[in-house]
Amino acid sequence: MTFKSFIAVQLLEPTLFVEPVSDATLVIRGTININLPSTTIVKSISVQFDGKMAIKSYLSSSTNTGGFAQKKSIAHRRIALYPTTEQQTDTHCPLVLNAGLTHYHFEMPMPSKLPETVDCSDVKVNYHVTAVMEYESNSLLRVGRSNAAKSCGKQEVRIVRLPHGNLLVGNNACELIDSGTHTSAWLQYRVLVDKKSISLGSELPITFRMMPTRDKISVEGINVQILERRDVFGKSTHTNHTVEYLSPAATNETKIPKATLSEAWEGTIRYNIPAGKSLVHSTLANADFDIKHALLVSMVLSIPGGGLGGRTQKLVTFQSKIDLLDQAVGKLGSLKVPTYDCPPPFDDDSTFVYNEYDDKYNDPIAYCDIHDDEHNYNEH
Repeated sequence: MTFKSFIAVQLLEPTLFVEPVSDATLVIRGTININLPSTTIVKSISVQFDGKMAIKSYLSSSTNTGGFAQKKSIAHRRIALYPTTEQQTDTHCPLVLNAGLTHYHFEMPMPSKLPETVDCSDVKVNYHVTAVMEYESNSLLRVGRSNAAKSCGKQEVRIVRLPHGNLLVGNNACELIDSGTHTSAWLQYRVLVDKKSISLGSELPITFRMMPTRDKISVEGINVQILERRDVFGKSTHTNHTVEYLSPAATNETKIPKATLSEAWEGTIRYNIPAGKSLVHSTLANADFDIKHALLVSMVLSIPGGGLGGRTQKLVTFQSKIDLLDQAVGKLGSLKVPTYDCPPPFDDDSTFVYNEYDDKYNDPIAYCDIHDDEHNYNEH
């Protein structure tokens, strides 16, 4: 039989964003909502924060090879909302809650330097806030047993890492990946990747600059891949790899030239970063696991060769590290923060004419000027 919970957790910020090199203490804030069908004597109300990590086992001697055998707690905090330290000494004043909805607000500091939330085939890291209420039950189902009962409510908390450099103040905006100008036997090229850090589910613009160094050179195609490496540490290190091909965004207007390159060509193509289970975001290295990514760009060239009038293919590649971020980071760009140089709000029926702002909101007149005006008036 399923019993309805009388208590629920409502977090102010279910997703917590952390800077990779910051030691700042994070605080979870929220509200405990208790909805009772009748007047109830409450013995205790508490809130706890828990973090769990599960690492896939690759030990041949393990009875659970390939399963998540290495499970452990990585965080635990608990605060008591009732009884508090002062109330514990007073046993003659029980907490009686009337039927209906009662709210309790709370703040809880979190442990520092926790690994970010991860969910992939090798590693799972998750966090929860749980509210617990112990109370005296009047249920007929508990006849002959203790009348002590417990009700719990749980909500997930996501810890999401921001990129190196504070994204919220724009320091990361100008960081890009630049291959520099390279000259091969067939063409001179340069690859510019718009961002060193990119969130899952977003678009990655890549600019290509090509200038042929031989006649009759053409580009047959450009392939872009994300190479994922997942290291699991234990008695020995186990490494898994995933390769994900990126497809051009449907809104792209730039097309790779199919004809022979007779002059320099430049174009920017946007590629989709998938947000499903095929890729997981990068992580900071820790004692248990490390997830890293690299971007591989391959340009397939067609050049003269292979016999009379024949052609052959050549491959030019460029590879660089790239930081994949949680999908939640990409949503930060939709936050609209008001600027500080805008005029104050007016009523709906008022109008504001540009250049009238300074006249309409001048500094107040100086006290000495007011005093002089009053003195001159009295003399008349």
